[in-house]
Amino acid sequence: MLPWKVRHASRVAQNALAYFKNRMHGAFTAKQGEKTIVFCCKFHGTTGATIAIARIANLFADKYAVCFIASPASDYNPMLGSKVRIASWGMLQKRTFDLYVCDGHMDVAFFSRMAAEGRRSLLTIHGVLGKENKLEKVFLATKSHLVSEIQFMHHEVDPSRYFVIPNYCEKVAKTRHVGNVGVVGRVADPNKNVPEALSIAEASDARMVHVWGGSDSGSAGGRVRYHAWTRRKKKIYDSFDVLVSMSRQESMGLTVIEAMSCGIPCVLSDIPGFRIYKDCPGIALVPLGDKDAAVREVNRFLNADPELGRQMETYWKAHYSRDAVAQKWFKEVRALVS
Repeated sequence: MLPWKVRHASRVAQNALAYFKNRMHGAFTAKQGEKTIVFCCKFHGTTGATIAIARIANLFADKYAVCFIASPASDYNPMLGSKVRIASWGMLQKRTFDLYVCDGHMDVAFFSRMAAEGRRSLLTIHGVLGKENKLEKVFLATKSHLVSEIQFMHHEVDPSRYFVIPNYCEKVAKTRHVGNVGVVGRVADPNKNVPEALSIAEASDARMVHVWGGSDSGSAGGRVRYHAWTRRKKKIYDSFDVLVSMSRQESMGLTVIEAMSCGIPCVLSDIPGFRIYKDCPGIALVPLGDKDAAVREVNRFLNADPELGRQMETYWKAHYSRDAVAQKWFKEVRALVS
């Protein structure tokens, strides 16, 4: 087990290597008449939101000239494809773009400046906005993107100000059946409610329980193994056959569609953000606190027929694959940059 400082230094080095490899391809350019899009995000750590935003940038680069503002230390760098050009913040002073895509961490002042200068901006939102949120950025942006309607559950917003397109993921290649249960999420985040999910997993018939998302790797004794987060999705999803998530709040949960893509059944808390999966085979929604019901579902899925996994993969392909969302995205972008 590598110490946290060593793993952190390794991650920063990988980020820098990806940055300089990208910059070696040359500066950002666009062909005559080609629409240009720049991604301006203030938070550059690794979360479900940053993974989703990197995937959006990669998708846009299939049709448009895409630039992503990042530093050598940014966790975005290794997630961006070769068609996306990474640039420094100085790029925003050198040229204008047809569309500015921003995360929710960008300052209100930035959105105000974009609006005052008549520039088109897209605010991409990946969490549930609380009642205390005054939505200043939503009303300053040209349009907002949600991954689920429930993100505005505490607010009334004119539908003309936003559109909904769910997150997507590439298919994760799962190559083995191990009889284990997995919990994926930031262990220290109270909204992820990892202790309840772990309690359910431990009470099940699982051979082992793998928890992904802690700051360090190690054994908790018995059947439980903790793992630090890794970008290697196959390593995560090859370690278990049933996913348990008892989150208290989610917009849609990126780990669910990743598990779905490789046919892993999921036992999820019955919250608004997870109810979008109610029609998917292999998804069980269980009320928070109902441990007995959750354990029964986990055990049922541990003994499920392999056909269930194939049905989940088919559902993922139709709803949450790159192909499933691409045309929806290009339609919205065309409207924004035209």
